[in-house]
Amino acid sequence: MRILYVGHTRFPTEKAHGKQIAEVCSAMATLGHTVTLVTPTVRTPITESPFRYYDIPENFTWVKLRCFDALHARLIPRPLAFAFSMWSYRRALRKHLQSASADILYCRAHVILPTLLKRNISTVIELHTLPQFGKKSFKRHCNGCVRVVALTSPMRRMLLIMGVDAARIMVEGDGVRTSFVNQPPSVQIVEERFRLQPVIGYVGSLIARNTLEKGVSVIIEAFALLKQRGMTFRGLIVGGPQSWKERYEKQAYHAGLDARDVVFTGHMPARDVPSIFLSADILVYPAPATQHPYFLRDTSPLKIFEYMAAMRPIITADLPPVRDILSEQSAWFFAPGDAEGLAAHIRYILLHPAEAHAKLIAAGALIPLHTWEKRMERILDLPHAVA
Repeated sequence: MRILYVGHTRFPTEKAHGKQIAEVCSAMATLGHTVTLVTPTVRTPITESPFRYYDIPENFTWVKLRCFDALHARLIPRPLAFAFSMWSYRRALRKHLQSASADILYCRAHVILPTLLKRNISTVIELHTLPQFGKKSFKRHCNGCVRVVALTSPMRRMLLIMGVDAARIMVEGDGVRTSFVNQPPSVQIVEERFRLQPVIGYVGSLIARNTLEKGVSVIIEAFALLKQRGMTFRGLIVGGPQSWKERYEKQAYHAGLDARDVVFTGHMPARDVPSIFLSADILVYPAPATQHPYFLRDTSPLKIFEYMAAMRPIITADLPPVRDILSEQSAWFFAPGDAEGLAAHIRYILLHPAEAHAKLIAAGALIPLHTWEKRMERILDLPHAVA
């Protein structure tokens, strides 16, 4: 099939959604489809091609549509900039769609969905959040798609409550490449003199949606508790942005931790990430104590799938979306925000290596179900009755 994936933000980007888009497009192309990714000309600090930046095969076409970049226009008030940019991009998109040849239009943002539906081409939307306003039009637009991909089970339940046709909805979390860690280390993350200590790692953005803390504070608190109790370890926190890295470094210092206890690397290129996993003995996915829908409904963390592929013991905050993926047979769970519970799991894993090994094997056995190719194969198996 000819698939046109329509993005709506700057690309490439250091944020996780950029990697997810790149992996989805690459997986569809690997399955034999002809894939074109369309994105707006919004300024990005990344100068590398997306194929090199995300370390993926150059197996799909990337087209940038020229539009007004209000996000970087000095005279446009920041609260209005996105709306201006999207108005300009939708205009360019309508013109592009007039001559584009596609069997499937694919997107992950409701803001451009009405423009795609007017083209009368089978459309798939992959939802990573749900709108707070305009729910009636959102429901109508979803019911105009041949498939609505909900990232999590809680999201599917909310879509049903909103009135989206159940026959159109499927639940598919994110995925991982099976070759993700099947390569020699590209960089030395942990100095050799520290390798006699267990390394406890976190890999991923330090915040979500620009301001939402993802729980690194909880890891720092757990590290401080372990140090106070005489445990030797090496903490490894990988991710940006830089301002939050600096904030967490200050928190760690005030908690009594120094550079021998925890290292903050900042953002690292995708091609170096496998080395980080190979440096860790335990991998942690935290979350703050919160009722925010991002944690309870909208997130299917890329890092969880990468943790599974890395074949390392996983400790994760007990969130409903994570339960779509893992269970007590494959991971350890702690209450969001509970640094004491996290610290207890770290200590337990180090004292029970056989049990830790059994769980990481169970997590690794799930990977064949969650490769990007398998995921996209399921999504693109479109029901003719709905189409």
